[in-house]
Amino acid sequence: MHKEKLWLQRLPKRELLYEFLREGAFTPLISQILINKGFTEVKKAYSFLFPQITDFSDPFEIPEMHLAVKRIAEALKKGELVGIYGDSDADGIIGTYVLYDFLKEVSGKEPIVLIPDKNQEGYGFHAKYLSYFKEKGVSLLITVDVGISAYETVEEAKLLGLSVIITDHHEVIKKPETIVISGKLTSSDSPFYHLCGAGVVFTLLRALRSHLYESGFFREAPPPSLRKYLELVSLATLADMVPLLGENRIITYFGFRDLASPSHPALRLLFKEIGLSLPPSEEDLYFKIIPRINACGRMGVPELFFNFLRKAPSEDAKDFLCKINTLLSERQNLEAELWQILARDFEEKPDTPVLIGIFENIPKGLLGLLANRAKNAFGKPALIITFENNIGYGSGRSTEDLDLLDLLLKEKHLFLELGGHKKAFGFQILKENLPYFQKIFEKNLKDFIKEKKQIFCYVDGEVKISELLFEENLFALKELPPYGMAHEPPLFLLKDFIVKEIIYLKERHTKFLLEEGLEKIYALYFNQKVDFSPRFIIGTPIFNNFNQKLEIRVEDVKL
Repeated sequence: MHKEKLWLQRLPKRELLYEFLREGAFTPLISQILINKGFTEVKKAYSFLFPQITDFSDPFEIPEMHLAVKRIAEALKKGELVGIYGDSDADGIIGTYVLYDFLKEVSGKEPIVLIPDKNQEGYGFHAKYLSYFKEKGVSLLITVDVGISAYETVEEAKLLGLSVIITDHHEVIKKPETIVISGKLTSSDSPFYHLCGAGVVFTLLRALRSHLYESGFFREAPPPSLRKYLELVSLATLADMVPLLGENRIITYFGFRDLASPSHPALRLLFKEIGLSLPPSEEDLYFKIIPRINACGRMGVPELFFNFLRKAPSEDAKDFLCKINTLLSERQNLEAELWQILARDFEEKPDTPVLIGIFENIPKGLLGLLANRAKNAFGKPALIITFENNIGYGSGRSTEDLDLLDLLLKEKHLFLELGGHKKAFGFQILKENLPYFQKIFEKNLKDFIKEKKQIFCYVDGEVKISELLFEENLFALKELPPYGMAHEPPLFLLKDFIVKEIIYLKERHTKFLLEEGLEKIYALYFNQKVDFSPRFIIGTPIFNNFNQKLEIRVEDVKL
C-alpha cells in the first residue's frame, strides 16, 4: 500500500546562512544546499562546488606511499618485470588498466596482468596464482582493489621471492606485512579515506610520477599525462558507489566533464557504437556504460574489458566490444530469471530483518548485483549466496542505518573468508555453518526492522520557478553533478506556479509544464500517473541531456 510522504525542510542556522551569503557570495538557494550537505566553512564549500585541478592533496600523506614509489622506481630503473593482480569488477578492471598503461608508457615494457575470474575462486588475492607470475619472471607484484587482508598470500609470495605492494580500499582485517597503499590507513576525515581501488592507483601514480621526475627519470622524455586517466577513474569511482567526498569529488567532477569529449579511443568507440550523445548524462554512465564494464567480470571474463581498453582503436577492439554487448544481454537475461525467484521468496518473508537468498552454482559475479537490487527494492540489508561443493560464496549489501560487515566480523570464526567495506562485502562460508550464520541476525537484529509508518522527504529549500532559473543558480546547479553516495542531488519544494499542461508518457509517466509569469519549466514524474494539477511539487533539478535545459525530476506532489 502506498504511504503518504511527509515533507520536512532542512533549515540551516541563520547565522551560518548569513555567513555564506556574505563571505561566499552564494545565492540564498545555493547557500542552503551547501550547508545542508554539511559544510560549515565557506572555503571548503566553495572548493566542493567549484573544484580546481590543483585541489588534489599531497599523495605522500598516505602511509607507506614513499616506500611504494621507491620500490616501483627501483624496479623501473633496473628493468624488472612488474606483475599486476587486479579485481574483476569495474573498479578493479579500470584500476588495473590505468596502472598497466602508465608503467608501460614510462618503462616501454608491458607488465604481466592477471584478473582472475571471481566466478571460479571468489573475491580475493589468491596464492594459487603466484606461481603464474613467478614463471613469467615477475619480481614485483602490485595488486589493484584487492589484497588488503591477504596476509597468508603475501607470506607465500615472499617465500617465492616476490616483492608485493598492495593497493586496495577495503576494510583492513589483518594488514599484510608488506607495503600497503590504501586510503583506509588514513584518518576518516582524510580526503583519501573514501578512494576506490582505481582512485588509490591514480593517487599512487601521482606520487610515483613526482618521485620519478625529481630523481631525473624523465630527462629524455616529458613525464606522461595523468589527466587522461580521470575519465576512466571517475567511471570506476561512480561504479563502486563510494562517497563522493574529498579526492573522489575532484576525480568525478573533472572526469565527468572530460567524458564530454573522451580522450581514450575505447570510450570514443563505445559511445559511438551505442549511439550515446555527448555530453553523456549520469544516467548514461550508470545504465549504459558501467553495466558493460561490470558484465565482463560478472560473466567470468573480466580481461575482456581490460583488453578492449588496451587494444583500442585497433580492429580487435571492435570485436571485443561486440562480445561485451553480447555478455551484457546474457547477464541481463540471467539476472531477470534469478530476480524473479528472489523477489517471490522475499515477498513471502516480510518480517525478516535481513534478506538472505541462496542458490546453487550461479555465476558469483551476479551476487553483488542481486544483493544490491534486493536492498533497494525492499529497503533491507541483503545477502546472496551460491553454494558449490558445500562452500558458499556470498555478497552482501548494507543499508545506510546498519553496518552489516561489522556485525559479521564479530563472528568471523564462521567464515572461510570475509572482507570488503561497510556498504558492500564478500565472504565464503561452509554449508554446515549456514544455520549459525542465520542465527546471527535473529539474535542481534530482532528489533532492527520495524514497519515504517511514515516516509520522510527532506527538502533543501522552497523555490519559485523564477528563482530556480536565476542565472547564478543555474550556473551553480550545473557544477554540482555528478551525484552519488554522500552527494545526493538537492530536493526542492516548488510553489506559486500554474500547471499549463499535463502530458502522459507511455501511459505510466506524467510530465507537467509549469509556468510562473514568463518562466516555464518541465517536471517529470516517473511511474506515476497524476490526474490533477498539483499546487506543490518536490523534486530534484536535472539538466536535459539534449537541450541542456533545467527540468525537475519529481519525487512527490500535493494539492
